[in-house]
Amino acid sequence: MATRWQSIPGATENVVERTAEDIGKVRKRMNVESSGVKGGAKESVKEAGGRAARRLGARAGLAGAALKGGYEAGRALDESTGIGRKMVDKAGSAIDRAATGDRVKLTKEARQQLEDEENFQGMVDAMHAVRDEDIAAGKNRYAKGGSIRGGGCERRGKTRGKFV
Repeated sequence: MATRWQSIPGATENVVERTAEDIGKVRKRMNVESSGVKGGAKESVKEAGGRAARRLGARAGLAGAALKGGYEAGRALDESTGIGRKMVDKAGSAIDRAATGDRVKLTKEARQQLEDEENFQGMVDAMHAVRDEDIAAGKNRYAKGGSIRGGGCERRGKTRGKFV
């Protein structure tokens, strides 16, 4: 038989671990009829589940009281000092400065990487321009099958066996 103090959560317990254990005990109590437990063991499981449910209720009540107490203390502090408004104003002005600031300083490595990417893109654009000019001028090497292409396409079709 358990004592009445076992229905109250301990002050030094690991709350998360004990809560998980108590949830398991409550679940066992709810399913005791289908668990295959008989006789006195069934009553023990029911009693343990009842104590666990009371501990869970006590923890929930304590958490709610702590939350409400913290909220009330914070509200009283804000009303007496105005610290909440000051914090919001300070954060808002910092956000505004960050959002409207157009000055960005890049590191040396970042500037070099950006220049390298711009140079690479310039080379790609130049290659595309040359290709487009060749096509426009009718210099497409593959237009009349005058070159052997790899990849197996030379086995059949007009490029079969032709050399440039």
